Amino acid sequence: MEIIEIKTLIDVTNTNKSRPNQGKALEHDQYRNYTTLMQTIGLRCIIQYDSNPTVENLDLKNQGFGSAYKGKHNIWTFRFRPDRTGAFEENGDPVGLLKNDMNEIPIIGKLTETINIDKAVFYTCESQHKNTIIKAITGNS
Repeated sequence: MEIIEIKTLIDVTNTNKSRPNQGKALEHDQYRNYTTLMQTIGLRCIIQYDSNPTVENLDLKNQGFGSAYKGKHNIWTFRFRPDRTGAFEENGDPVGLLKNDMNEIPIIGKLTETINIDKAVFYTCESQHKNTIIKAITGNS
């Protein structure tokens, strides 16, 4: 079964605070980024997942993020299964369409990210400021 993994330096915490009056502004904005992520993924398929995005503070060395980011930073990881194999495949890249779909999608920055965000977007293709990595993996989600 195909599993897609997204690692991002953008705060995509699922707080379930869908309305501004349900909690703090931070929690609402985190949820807005989470729904942006989910809606963008959902453009091409229906997904299944076992857990919400998780966050860890890790060294970015050899992770594949843009050259502008160095040292330890918060990384959100989300794994999911598309409803069909090849849903995001383009020119031999199993996640090529998703990379293109997500690239430069606006987000809300300055939440709990530990990077300096110059432009509040997901970057999946830009070598210097790539803040989101998408890949197909094998194993359990």
